[in-house]
Amino acid sequence: MDDSELQTGPGSGDPASGDPSASDPGFFSSLGSGSMLGQLRLTFLALMPMPVLVAAMSPFIVRIETHHLDAPPVWAEAAVIALALAVLLVVRRLPPPLSPDLAPDRVAAAASSSFRATLFLRFAMTEAVVLAGLPLSMVSDSLVPMTVAFGLGFPLMLALSLPTRGTIERIRERLEHNGLTTDLWATLLGPFPGRAKASPTS
Repeated sequence: MDDSELQTGPGSGDPASGDPSASDPGFFSSLGSGSMLGQLRLTFLALMPMPVLVAAMSPFIVRIETHHLDAPPVWAEAAVIALALAVLLVVRRLPPPLSPDLAPDRVAAAASSSFRATLFLRFAMTEAVVLAGLPLSMVSDSLVPMTVAFGLGFPLMLALSLPTRGTIERIRERLEHNGLTTDLWATLLGPFPGRAKASPTS
């Protein structure tokens, strides 16, 4: 994940030049905007500490020795690495492109739905790498698998599921692979539906 994707200012591109990401006000600037993108970014920022808490608690949990299973630490570490590689290969191929047969008036809604589902699926799969380290550490009676799992899984989570400008652009390009125009940025930067309904009426 490039540091420029978290910049607080607006995109450096020109919307008139055909760069839709130029409308992004910036990662942190969007958090209080009331837009769908701002709400998504707040949600994923709130989710990110969860694997950190699991990793922090793992030394205390691993002390509970079950002795029902016994695996050498090296095999447990290899299992974590294999899982991380498998998740990376799968997640980078999400989402599938939208069907070229989709009706024009349904493209924007389908793109928005697919984008949000992809973010949560990516989060779940990359978090699984971190969580897998805990039982593997318990069966191997070693904290090394958990350390490896966190060291691989948490960076994958940040790079692949946090809705930075770069991640949004890569997902948009996959959605539009069949030549459709999704107007994804316009949808994301529009008002969050819940906020729109909650607005006071005159």
